[in-house]
Amino acid sequence: MLVQDEKIDNSIQTESASERHARRKAVEQFIHQQLDDIEPRIRHLEEMRHIATNEGKTIHTYLEDLHKKALHVEQQRQTLLNRDAHTISHISQLNQQYEHLEVLIRQRKVLISQYESDAARLDLQLQAMKHARTHAYPATCQFCHSPIHMSVPTEQDILIVSTEIEHIHSIQADVETDLAILVDKADEVKQELHLEKQQHRQNMHSLKSDIQPTAQHMQQDIEQIVHAEQLHAEYAELIALHARFNKALDDAGQATQNDEKYKPRECFQSDFWYSMNNTIRSILQQCHFQGADTADFSRSSFDVEIAGYSKADEQGKGYCAFLNSVVMLAFHDYLNEQSKHTPGWLLIDTPLHGFDEGIRPLEDSSMKVGLFSYLAKQAVSQQIIIIENTNHMAGIPLDDNINIVEFSKDKHNGRYGYLDGIYDVSDES
Repeated sequence: MLVQDEKIDNSIQTESASERHARRKAVEQFIHQQLDDIEPRIRHLEEMRHIATNEGKTIHTYLEDLHKKALHVEQQRQTLLNRDAHTISHISQLNQQYEHLEVLIRQRKVLISQYESDAARLDLQLQAMKHARTHAYPATCQFCHSPIHMSVPTEQDILIVSTEIEHIHSIQADVETDLAILVDKADEVKQELHLEKQQHRQNMHSLKSDIQPTAQHMQQDIEQIVHAEQLHAEYAELIALHARFNKALDDAGQATQNDEKYKPRECFQSDFWYSMNNTIRSILQQCHFQGADTADFSRSSFDVEIAGYSKADEQGKGYCAFLNSVVMLAFHDYLNEQSKHTPGWLLIDTPLHGFDEGIRPLEDSSMKVGLFSYLAKQAVSQQIIIIENTNHMAGIPLDDNINIVEFSKDKHNGRYGYLDGIYDVSDES
């Protein structure tokens, strides 16, 4: 069937009473397992459907009302966010305005301090001038005794200094008035900024404590209702599946016995026998087998025959192993050429087991050399694995592309055996 790419349901099938009983048991076990998995889900689906139905007059009307309420809550949320965005923008403007007022206030305070210093300096100078008018300066210095030449300040000089002091006090008064105005304005801005920040906190509290929880709760209700609708549809599918499983059990009990024997040889196409004959003869000729032209692939025994005789009747044990390998190579070649399921690899166990071809002085007449030469050619485009004793390989030339792995049966030297890590029981310890 693999060669012809046929489906199993198109081939002739038979089953014994024990096989039919085992099949029914397997089907029953599978179906009951599926029913056990379905039953709890069906009960859960029924509960969900009743809960969803009791939420409103009908599922659809209740779901529509929820959508409307959710839309209204979303509009409230958006309105609050827009209002809060305006509040945040106003807070930013007030912060900038308050920072600017603080700069102006600091500038006015610096000016007042400078005016106070200037007025104090001029007042000290004025008092000295008035003192000089009533008390004469000494003629000599008290420290160096040098003569001092100073003129007495006039009334005009005193008037000029007095006028300048009055002017400074006037300017200082104006600056102090402006400072008071700026301080009042800064207090107003600060108060307004406090109110705006408080409004922002209230907006956020309302959003997180009222609007968002309400919206989330409604969304959960909507999802639950939608899920209930989906479960309702799934419920119907599970009920139908339940019925199909029960029907499958009934049908399995009514299965009829088919006593017709399965004959796989009849499934091969006619070119199979022709191809096997030609390929076996070709391989035997390349292996220098005498009587290769008399080889045929028998339909009755499904094996190679030489001159009409089976290999077991006319050939020794070693030749049987040799010819078995030839048959496998021919069948493998047919699969590679004709089948859609190409194996791509082949494993042959001891093709030279017990094989003794006598004395063959020339390599071109040796059958085992010919066999391995043919295997080497086939291994160019696919993988071929040969398991053989080394004492059977004497005199067989091996190409460079052949990978040789020797099994030492020694856990501490080389590879133990074919399955890596697997040892005989006696060598386990």
